[in-house]
Amino acid sequence: MQETKQIINDSKNIYLITSQEPEAITSTLALFYTLKDLGKNVNLLIDSLPEKLNFLAPSLDFISYPKNFVISIPKNVADISQIYYEKNNDALKIHLTLENGNIKKDNIAFYFAETKPDLIITIGIKDYQKELSEKLNSFGFLLDSPIVDIDNSQDNKKFGKINLIGGQSLTEIIFTIMKANGADIIKKEPATCLLSGIVFYTENFKNKLSAEIFQMASDLMKAGADLKVITDNIK
Repeated sequence: MQETKQIINDSKNIYLITSQEPEAITSTLALFYTLKDLGKNVNLLIDSLPEKLNFLAPSLDFISYPKNFVISIPKNVADISQIYYEKNNDALKIHLTLENGNIKKDNIAFYFAETKPDLIITIGIKDYQKELSEKLNSFGFLLDSPIVDIDNSQDNKKFGKINLIGGQSLTEIIFTIMKANGADIIKKEPATCLLSGIVFYTENFKNKLSAEIFQMASDLMKAGADLKVITDNIK
């Protein structure tokens, strides 16, 4: 945990990658809010929020996401003499005029071009290469950045520079990280995300209960998290 605290403190540009499990998403959103408050440039890679979790974030536009998208055509495939585009309410069309050559779909590459992040934090990802294989071509700028791997599965491949593989919930691990990095006073938004994570992990306080879980839930409600609002949204 001390190493995690230090590497987060030393990093300015951070990417968060979550699995699609609800508790992983809620924990990641809590960390996103907290890192933003700490002045970090944070990006979250997620295709979409499950509808029942939309109440935790205003919109995906609020969640930073790579913006610089590149369409690449190798020069040895075709020479492009002119390029222009049409944009309307339905679509954006990019028109190319070929000087010579022949373009096929397989010749065109699509990817995001962003500055390599100082740090990647994965939450609930067991195997980085396997689970993200379809995305890594588009997000090639993420390769070779140091990773903090946060998970609670014994099947985790321990692919990170730092691997926090705990026996407790992801929510508890993230809560500990947040407090270690100076978030002594948890704000309402991350508190709501974390309490949502507890609801998912315990199946609405029916299983996997402990004194620590109840204490954490109490602290989060004192910070402004509304249990009724959460259960009404995710029931």
